[in-house]
Amino acid sequence: MTGVAVLLVLISAVAHASWNLLAKRAGTPELANWWMATSGALIMLPTAIVLLVLDVPSGTGWAFIGGTIGLHILYFFTLGRAYRYGDLSIVYPVARGLGLTLIPILGVLALDETVTVQASLGMALILIGIIAVGLSSRRRDGLNSGVRGILTDRGVLFAIATGVLIGSYSVLDKEGVEHVTPVLYMFFLTAGGSLGSLALIHRSYSRAQFKGEIRTHWRTIVVGGMLQFLAYALILSALRISQVSYVGPFREIAIGIGVVLGALVLKEHVTRGRAAGAAAVALGAVTIALAP
Repeated sequence: MTGVAVLLVLISAVAHASWNLLAKRAGTPELANWWMATSGALIMLPTAIVLLVLDVPSGTGWAFIGGTIGLHILYFFTLGRAYRYGDLSIVYPVARGLGLTLIPILGVLALDETVTVQASLGMALILIGIIAVGLSSRRRDGLNSGVRGILTDRGVLFAIATGVLIGSYSVLDKEGVEHVTPVLYMFFLTAGGSLGSLALIHRSYSRAQFKGEIRTHWRTIVVGGMLQFLAYALILSALRISQVSYVGPFREIAIGIGVVLGALVLKEHVTRGRAAGAAAVALGAVTIALAP
């Protein structure tokens, strides 16, 4: 990775962990996540209009926009449900770590990228970390009970689904930004994902709850929306100058930040196993990013 790509991803990692923290701290994380995506799209609407006038996407570009909107509708839904049922210090490492593991695999299969032995070692570390963090979601003793805990924990299950979606849209977006300007691409996936996910969550909440969330936490939502947009727009820019098999994994350095924020700000109980698992995921991310 070039120095510019590394810098873009590091800034993105801080922004990403920060908006996830804000979403978890909000009154209703699922609604806060939706409002953040919506506010980010509204804030960037004037810029998007200018970019659209200057450079209208091709038919291929619109196809990629449609594909990423579909994946992000599901992503916003599963992420919101994960935070509804699980701790930040569990959901964040599992979702991001699994997505990180899948990105190099999909990069090889779909984009003909290469993965070295060092990168494979990093993927193994991530898998170990994911298992350790997942097991920490239950306080029962013994491996078998811990595994059953993973399979019955709604927060972990939605986090796993989120990770699969992260790996999928990361590879899709690597090709998408070759046809559409990153900021415009980000606008459409955010706006489309927000509108689409509304159809999935509106039955779970009343209109009064939607209004109450924005009325009570509007400052958090606006800041979170800006951070959400910035985080992935920077990643899309990095994808234009580096391969997804390295950009995707390296951005997961944010996992360590997420666990630290969960412990220090949200006062979540972070066991040694959870901390060790998050450290393994972060180490695996760095190992993959530095692989030749």
